[in-house]
Amino acid sequence: MIVHDSSDILLESAKMLNYAGWKTVCNSLFIVFAVVFIITRLVIFPFWIIHCTWVYPVYHYPPFFGYYFFNVMLAVLQLLHIFWAYLILQMVAKFFSSKLDGDDRSDQEECDGSDEDDEGLKNGAGSIKNLGVNRHHSH
Repeated sequence: MIVHDSSDILLESAKMLNYAGWKTVCNSLFIVFAVVFIITRLVIFPFWIIHCTWVYPVYHYPPFFGYYFFNVMLAVLQLLHIFWAYLILQMVAKFFSSKLDGDDRSDQEECDGSDEDDEGLKNGAGSIKNLGVNRHHSH
């Protein structure tokens, strides 16, 4: 819980830099994040962590269900790291090609609170004439 709370503080600090108009600092921090993510998730994690959990335990213990299950979960996590790295590298490529419209890194729902209201009006939920359509409820 403590780690999650501290990550919220860092996320809010990055959003504040973006909203404050400090685009250069915000973009520089994103590049630093991308480099650290790539190094830790695509180099250190597979070549040190997964290697250690895959190779060394069989010298001390016979393989058992937990050994295989744990290593399969780490392999799945590595596949997710590869996917996330691909998305991050796409953002970096957009950044360097100057095709970044707005800030694609942040959630759109925070900026556009009116989309939910518009969706309700499109479906007829907000119109007065549709209030009496459902007569199956009791008062």
